[in-house]
Amino acid sequence: MGGWTLIGCIAVVYLGILFVKRLGESVPILELMTLIAGLQWIIGPIIEYASPSGHYKYYMYVDQETYMGFVVPAYLLFMVVILKGVKKSANFKVPISHLEHYSQYGLMIFGIGVVFDLVGGFLPGALGFFAFILSNFKFAGAIILFFSKDALLKKVFYGAIVYLFAIALAKGMFHDLILWSVFFYMFWAIKNKPSLTFIFITFLIAALSLTTLQTIKRAYRSQIWQGYSGNKVELFVTLMAESLVSGDVTEEAEQGETGTNVRLNQGWIISAVIYNIPKYQPYLNGETVSTALFSSVLPRFLNPNKAVAGGRENFRKFTGLSLSDGTSMGISIIGEAYGNFGKIGGIVFMGLWGFFLTRIWSKLFKIVLNNIVFISFLPIAFLQVIKAETELVVVLNHLIKSLIVILFFFWYAKNYLNWNFSHETKR
Repeated sequence: MGGWTLIGCIAVVYLGILFVKRLGESVPILELMTLIAGLQWIIGPIIEYASPSGHYKYYMYVDQETYMGFVVPAYLLFMVVILKGVKKSANFKVPISHLEHYSQYGLMIFGIGVVFDLVGGFLPGALGFFAFILSNFKFAGAIILFFSKDALLKKVFYGAIVYLFAIALAKGMFHDLILWSVFFYMFWAIKNKPSLTFIFITFLIAALSLTTLQTIKRAYRSQIWQGYSGNKVELFVTLMAESLVSGDVTEEAEQGETGTNVRLNQGWIISAVIYNIPKYQPYLNGETVSTALFSSVLPRFLNPNKAVAGGRENFRKFTGLSLSDGTSMGISIIGEAYGNFGKIGGIVFMGLWGFFLTRIWSKLFKIVLNNIVFISFLPIAFLQVIKAETELVVVLNHLIKSLIVILFFFWYAKNYLNWNFSHETKR
């Protein structure tokens, strides 16, 4: 194991321990984001280098020294900036128990989310995106109700998890279930103060569940997307049981083509970018960064050339690899950083990106100090930010637009609905 590889591994382990320690004390969303990135950008590639999958496409395109020589310094700078930026909020004991005074608001917020969940699919374009953000209000409402003194209202919180699971089974898409389950666990931990032993046991169960899910989701999707008419819960449980007993149940596994780490490892895409640029494609010199900035602040009718989410165009340009029109893959922000600015410039960009996120976080935390209800909306704002595989245009677009919607909602609620946050607590 090379020097940068060892340092990267130590950094991710340290961050994992820190994240566990902060559970139950704060809402460590940016720590979670950085941990997920470390697992996908560093730990996944380490496993791939040590035990190559042999897949014809999902492999590391550059040697370990070259890959880690860029990714680890960039990740370290990003991590240090993030941890320094969240230190103040992580050490402050947020009076989250005061959410018990806002059950009525929680019900209204939950109701707004349910309504837009029902009508969002019928709205076009940009309106559909804003409806998506508003539909996630139901989860913010569920978080508020979890702290209610009314035992019945608390059950809405667990009902939201069941709802997420049902939607995941119906669509065969499990991303939202996983992300919101982690967010819910953060708030559950603040209220219940679990021991480190309990947290570690939970994480072990979650890791086993996620690993098993990775092995079955393609087989599950292939059946339900072809019109499976049976009991989807039964199908899901059966595939899970088969995977636990006999391993991967996909056709690719039977042919020896893929493994769990192939699906989790973002490093193969980043390594393809390092291999392709500047050898076959010149550095983009900030082209996609400026595109992301304009796309995040201008609506599509003012910016008809606005980038479309999905990552296909950037994936092809940055990696030089083919990708079908029906497939969506992101090059990740760290891959985008290298493709635009090279090794040194990419490292600096990751530091600047971390600084930008911590400034946003600090501003939002100040709002939380004056309005504790706002804390339940933070997961909505950072829903795309914490995904390690997502490119800058998607992250910025969601972050900026969701904050506009959330802040406007609170302004409207205060000034026109006469919502009163009288139990707010200042530092």
